[in-house]
Amino acid sequence: MEAEGIINGVFPGEALSVLIPLEDTDIVERQGITSVRVIINDGRKLSNDQRRKIFALVGDITEWVKAPGKTARTRAERETLREMHLLYVIDALDGYEDSEKVRRQLTAHYCKLLDVMTFSLSNVDMTIARDFIDWLVELCVAHGIPCIDTLLNRCEDIQRYLYACVKNRRCAICGKKADIHEWGAGKPGMGGNRAKMHHSGQFVEPLCRLHHREIEDIGQQTFDDKYHLEPIALDDALCKAIGWKK
Repeated sequence: MEAEGIINGVFPGEALSVLIPLEDTDIVERQGITSVRVIINDGRKLSNDQRRKIFALVGDITEWVKAPGKTARTRAERETLREMHLLYVIDALDGYEDSEKVRRQLTAHYCKLLDVMTFSLSNVDMTIARDFIDWLVELCVAHGIPCIDTLLNRCEDIQRYLYACVKNRRCAICGKKADIHEWGAGKPGMGGNRAKMHHSGQFVEPLCRLHHREIEDIGQQTFDDKYHLEPIALDDALCKAIGWKK
């Protein structure tokens, strides 16, 4: 059930009081409702840069969905499209506003997953747009969707992007399959036994072999400055995902 209300009280540094008009108040008792989720519109409309990112990401996803044709897809590929709620959309892609059809379906899927009201680009606020963009980026990383531009330029939250890249072993620069490059102090070094080391808290960057070699050629700091990259610290979940000891 969705409902809208107004903020009728502010307690600085502590809480907000929200008034939600509701005719059927008995539903609260009947359904045993004891908590609600409140999504606050931050009052800022999405920026032109965010709009461009959404269109670019959806465009790349659309091209990936369209090729190859559905008859040539493997069972795994069709299952991936089903998970993304895009499988049936293929039948509706006819070259006319294909990206718009995919965007509407992705938006509906995102809103359902987060249990938020459906939005359009004309009324979405910056905060929701930011999360939607990073969700699209995560889809591209998880499914290896080729993108025209590096996702470093598309993501809103670089740490969230790097987390997805490490988890899925994707190069943060080009999106190819990646090794995990250990950054800074705490590397095991030559002869180090990774199986006996604890890696939680270790700073890393997910990089393909080509970009790993570039670090060796130009140095870590120059590399990070060139690509505006920063390392991410492994947590227990990431250690488990990449098979390293916590």
